[in-house]
Amino acid sequence: MDVAAVPPTAMRRIELEGVAVLLVNAGDRIRAFSADCPHAGAPLEQGALCAGRIVCPWHKGVFSIESGACLEPPALEGLTSYPVRIEGDAVLVELTPLRAAAPRTPSAHARSARRFAVIGGGAAGAAAVATLLESEFAGEVTIFAAEPQVPYDRTCLSKFVPAGEMTPDEVPPILPESVAHDKRLRVEHRAVKHCDVQTRHVTLADGDMHTFDAVLIASGSVAKRPDIPGAELGNLFTLRTLADATAILHALAPTERAVVLGDSFIGLETASALRRRGVEVTIVSPAGVPLQRVLGERIGGMFRDWHESHGVVFRRAKALRFSGAREVEAVDLDDGSALGAKAVIVGIGVRPATHFVSGAEIGEDGGLDVDATMRVCGETYAAGDIARFTLSSALETPQRTRIEHWRVAQQQGRIAALNMLGQTASYDGVPFFWTQHYDKRVDYLGHAGHWDDLVIAGHAGDDRFGVLYAESDRLRAALACGYDREMALMSERMRRPLSVDAARGILGF
Repeated sequence: MDVAAVPPTAMRRIELEGVAVLLVNAGDRIRAFSADCPHAGAPLEQGALCAGRIVCPWHKGVFSIESGACLEPPALEGLTSYPVRIEGDAVLVELTPLRAAAPRTPSAHARSARRFAVIGGGAAGAAAVATLLESEFAGEVTIFAAEPQVPYDRTCLSKFVPAGEMTPDEVPPILPESVAHDKRLRVEHRAVKHCDVQTRHVTLADGDMHTFDAVLIASGSVAKRPDIPGAELGNLFTLRTLADATAILHALAPTERAVVLGDSFIGLETASALRRRGVEVTIVSPAGVPLQRVLGERIGGMFRDWHESHGVVFRRAKALRFSGAREVEAVDLDDGSALGAKAVIVGIGVRPATHFVSGAEIGEDGGLDVDATMRVCGETYAAGDIARFTLSSALETPQRTRIEHWRVAQQQGRIAALNMLGQTASYDGVPFFWTQHYDKRVDYLGHAGHWDDLVIAGHAGDDRFGVLYAESDRLRAALACGYDREMALMSERMRRPLSVDAARGILGF
């Protein structure tokens, strides 16, 4: 490979003896890493270089340009690094991996034989476990995961499993193998009945009790179920677990009819997945326009048009009751009509799973207040859906909020773990989530609670479309499809205040 083929601030993918290698030139020298993101295999050369960081084009994981170490999830392990030398104008890469980058230096007490507990086997809990065990921590980590599976990628459940594009057995685990088999880790598939945040006493459903030196509560959320007659019938599902997704897959065959209650992202993703398998889908919601709370009425209307073009039917109504013998057969609506259904999928929201927590005030929304380090009090932390934290960023006036995004949960779990190890870390990232509709991934960066202007390029469903949410010419959030590299760069640039003109320049519209 000629040096000129990798100019400064550029990345290039090459194949050497069947190995995909990423060459990165940050201006000072050329480095070589494994070319695909360890999370979902994204081609990293299609991502962005920014401030010494490699940003994944798909899900915005971040890696160090110095060592390839993972800096931010969703990847929970770093890139393989290869030796590089320059001879004349040639770049020579040796396919013998360099020794893994040293983890962040923990404090002295992190090396002691302390006992940590992580309550919850989801995104936040898994990220915390991976962070704890990448260090020189000499103690024991116990993760309490009530589901029988090892922590898995829950984002696949609404996007791919109901479509039949991924079998339940193919849903990937999220802990790297080196972490999953670490002798310092204990995985307990038992539910926690009670946790006292003051004493760090954990009581399990079978009565077993433990006390830990530090506890992270990362219990996630519980899906809401409708409180109307017939809600006990069979084939009426929420979608939160692998068991839920498996049951939905098996309950519906092509041409059969499904009703989706709710027009949230989980409802629309499931509708998209079912339509790809030929299931007839009707979405029922009183709002009439999907996603308007997050995206606004205009953009929500675009998503409605997109889904209608794929055969989804929208009904502006409220479900009054479910009818059927043993399984649901129809949904009665408040407009006097009834919809026949082989199955009903409920996507009407979630509530934080904090019912087992004592010793701290639970907010009206069910959340636990945490400080910038994700600490509830003492050596008890919380992360993910349950954590009410102050979002202090370039995007909004600081405000206490909960964000139910998979990647934010991972980021917070990682931050909590670093602080459990005696470091000082706080959340300073840009909230991000991705959503899948039909064959397209849509990225959302930021957290726009309000805006006074929209800049729109294209239309939802196009190969490329984008929306900038602005207030007083300041960017609050960005929504885009088909702008992988640009949104990877935006995820870093939005850490500081960004004008709408600057954002338009990055996205090219």
